[in-house]
Amino acid sequence: MKVDEYGTGQLHTEIFATEDNCFLWRRRHLVGGTATAVAVGIRDAEFLDSSPHLAVGRPDGDTVVYTAPGSRSLARIIWPPAPAQLPPTAAMTTVGRALRDLNACTTPLTAPGPPPALGRLSRWLRTGDGKDGAARLHQLCTDRMGPTQLRTLDDWCHAASAGTTGHVLLHGEPSLGLVVPGPDGHDTVLLTGESLCHGRPEHDMGWLLGELAEMADVAARHLPDGTTTPFAAMAEALSAGRDWTPDPVLLGRTATLRRMAHLVDFAGHVGWSDGITGYVDTLAALVGDDGRTVLSPLQ
Repeated sequence: MKVDEYGTGQLHTEIFATEDNCFLWRRRHLVGGTATAVAVGIRDAEFLDSSPHLAVGRPDGDTVVYTAPGSRSLARIIWPPAPAQLPPTAAMTTVGRALRDLNACTTPLTAPGPPPALGRLSRWLRTGDGKDGAARLHQLCTDRMGPTQLRTLDDWCHAASAGTTGHVLLHGEPSLGLVVPGPDGHDTVLLTGESLCHGRPEHDMGWLLGELAEMADVAARHLPDGTTTPFAAMAEALSAGRDWTPDPVLLGRTATLRRMAHLVDFAGHVGWSDGITGYVDTLAALVGDDGRTVLSPLQ
């Protein structure tokens, strides 16, 4: 039985209840051939299959299928901020452990090189190609940020992929939309497989922290004064679950890249809004200080 359905011009998600009290998540990619590469070399990887924190996807044409304990992602549970139906910090601790499990995997996997999200962002930064509003956004960024800052962001994309020192297995594009808690808050899993890659562990952490910082920033700007939000506590729980000290420079730059990538996806696959110009100016300030303040909304 279908219990939910939503999507953008990039991705369509359907969720079905199963007879064993689990949920089947079907994520159909409307752009590119992401699903064709999913689970190559990971279906037989015992380490990933044995991690209780990971739900490993399996390909079905242009769709990736997961089994998860819940029908709602953490993103849909906590946004807009309201009294949570479950403690989001517990779920984020589990996500930290999921990233730890992935980073520790030594099984030879046929995962493509650098994070695919950085490859897409790099191409857009250099060419401005994209659907609908993505080209318009590139012109706006060129006007308000300047070509030098766009080259800086592109340099960060390439630097994150350079060399192999310190590289580990990565999720690639972790997000709160891929974090699925069970109905009682237990048995949280991170949907994994669509963007497996190799790189520095700061990538996955920075990608998630950038999402949390963006949510905290938007909430502070638009919600009534005094609104309680969980984002700082969620970031702390994520770090506690991962139990590791990252390179702060790489972390800040990756979080900034994540915010840029989200803006490109929004303009290209969701739509244009009046707030985009102000968002571009915010990004210009973050790039200008080398990403050092991108996580300040979480403090």
